[in-house]
Amino acid sequence: MRILRAGKLFLTVELGEMTVTMLSDGETTLPARFLLDEDDKPLDSAALTAADLVAGELRLPVRAFLVQGPGGCLMIDTGAADQWRPGLGRLPEALAEAGIGATEITALALTHPHADHVSGLVDGDGGLAFPAAQRLFVAVEDLMVVRANPRLIPLHPRLMPLEQGDGPIRGVTAVNAPGHTAGHMAYLVDGRLLIWGDLVHHAAVQFPSPRVGWHHDDDRDQARASRLALMEQAVEAGWLVAGAHLSDPGIGRIERDGAGYAFHPVTRG
Repeated sequence: MRILRAGKLFLTVELGEMTVTMLSDGETTLPARFLLDEDDKPLDSAALTAADLVAGELRLPVRAFLVQGPGGCLMIDTGAADQWRPGLGRLPEALAEAGIGATEITALALTHPHADHVSGLVDGDGGLAFPAAQRLFVAVEDLMVVRANPRLIPLHPRLMPLEQGDGPIRGVTAVNAPGHTAGHMAYLVDGRLLIWGDLVHHAAVQFPSPRVGWHHDDDRDQARASRLALMEQAVEAGWLVAGAHLSDPGIGRIERDGAGYAFHPVTRG
């Protein structure tokens, strides 16, 4: 893997015939009480010592990822647009900075249907933000949630059910990571970079203490099991990992560190 290009809101890495571009949708904050111990209680101050805080709240970057290769151009997640919290909705700006036009994107895939991952599918006028993308891949377990979102009605004709092992484009494979939502999905690119959505919400705490949960996990025990299993698999396989809320630039390597793990972001150079 090598870095090809980087800017304030994007970074592109090369993986053989494929490239992956991190696209920043901006940054916001969330309450520290959203990090939970194994009894589903907010972490105490000692457990938050290493947390990355802004005015007492957890720093939360939001990212999408664009995979380009011989099989097409796949956007994984689309940011929050103007539908969630302040500081977000910068995906169009990131695409422009990276020199990528919306009509270049030929397929779309979701890690899960929360607002900060799906809202950018629709533009400010209610139309399709990526009109050339004829297919929107969604895990079977999360399809009903997508269909129930009024904002996403224009996407209904393009919905494609997705299961473990499916390939939205050649070189990308769906990997089950349930718990945050029933169908929460990761994507393995070129057999060596796992784009894992919301497996981790706060890297500074959840890598060293991967059993720490998140308030908005639908099934916290299942989410914890997915996080532990995929972190260990990433170490064993030597995969790079990428996530919507990981430290800048959202792509890096993971290694065991004591009872937990350490995340080493790639450097912009």
